[in-house]
Amino acid sequence: AAPAAPPQQAAQGLTPVGKKFKVYLHYEGGQRGDVATQVLQVEWQETTVGDLITDFVAKYNEKHTEGQLDVYDMCARNDALAVLPADARVCKAAASGDDLWVVPLEVAVKEDNTKGAVSSDANGVQRSNQKAKDKSYYYWAKKPTGEEPAPREAPKQIRKREATKEEKEQFKTISKYAFDSEGGFVSIYITMPGVQDLPAGSHEFECAERSMSLRVFGYQGFNHRLQVPKLSEEIDPSRSTVKVKKDMLLVKLAKVKKDHHWYELHKTKGIGEE
Repeated sequence: AAPAAPPQQAAQGLTPVGKKFKVYLHYEGGQRGDVATQVLQVEWQETTVGDLITDFVAKYNEKHTEGQLDVYDMCARNDALAVLPADARVCKAAASGDDLWVVPLEVAVKEDNTKGAVSSDANGVQRSNQKAKDKSYYYWAKKPTGEEPAPREAPKQIRKREATKEEKEQFKTISKYAFDSEGGFVSIYITMPGVQDLPAGSHEFECAERSMSLRVFGYQGFNHRLQVPKLSEEIDPSRSTVKVKKDMLLVKLAKVKKDHHWYELHKTKGIGEE
């Protein structure tokens, strides 16, 4: 078996493998369709896959005057069709006695879109990687074509009105409260510690015959809202109020039917109602 070593094998600092380590490199792209096989002995731990391919291509071209190989167009893959990186150390990427197949980079990219690089130096690796990118469909979308981009349709205006105050503001829903309907009013008790310390105008109250909305602004850094789009029964908006108490807001809804007891604040659907 011919020894395979890095180009600068005379340089200091190379570590011997310490035991026999050989791999079988095959190439079946010859003009006659025959398989060329070389057995390469790996002597140094620093020997890379790119070194093996460089050595293989050099020996192959010595024997074949026609159809010679370009080392920058080739890569190596194992029996599982996985392309081995050119800068990977052979001792870690393969086991002694493994079969490796030298194939054109274009073929490897087309079959499994695995990008590899073959070279014995950094510049060669960069050139080979660029070739893989040029030949791989994965990069076509980003590859410059020199053509002008297609014109884009101008954006269309969807909203034709200004956003309302409520649409611009974010509210937290007031979900904890108590109420009773004794007498002519429905009283809603909302506990909010320190609410009396808010500046004037920090709350807004609106109501209609079957709805009400209470908004509190800037309480503990947030806006809060209690909104009932459909009350259980009708109220008199002119006599309905909200009062600020210590640590509490008290909403008083004036009932139209004073003798009716409210079992719930929100109107729920009855049988047959929509």
